[in-house]
Amino acid sequence: MIRAKKRLAAAALAAGLLAVAVPTTASAADGDLTFWSGAFTGQTVTYPDAGTGCTTLPFVVHAELNETATGIRVYESTDCTGRALTFPASDIHSFIGFDGRSFEPVG
Repeated sequence: MIRAKKRLAAAALAAGLLAVAVPTTASAADGDLTFWSGAFTGQTVTYPDAGTGCTTLPFVVHAELNETATGIRVYESTDCTGRALTFPASDIHSFIGFDGRSFEPVG
């Protein structure tokens, strides 16, 4: 019985840690694209969708939550050229070693 309680407590703790690790925000409803200046910390900006062209971000970003049905490419430049990271639809990632300054949808 004690062993079962310990397993249950460990599972509850793990679930609680997972809930903390995956950010949710009131502004990030289904279909939104949210960026953070840190690893899911700091400044945030939310777009209602991935858009149709290049979007310059208002600050350097290091994490994304893409709840859209479209993949995105995040660029180090402000004009969607040069080095980039690509993320699929319905994705969450942090990228501390990469300074994102613009993004565009990818098909």
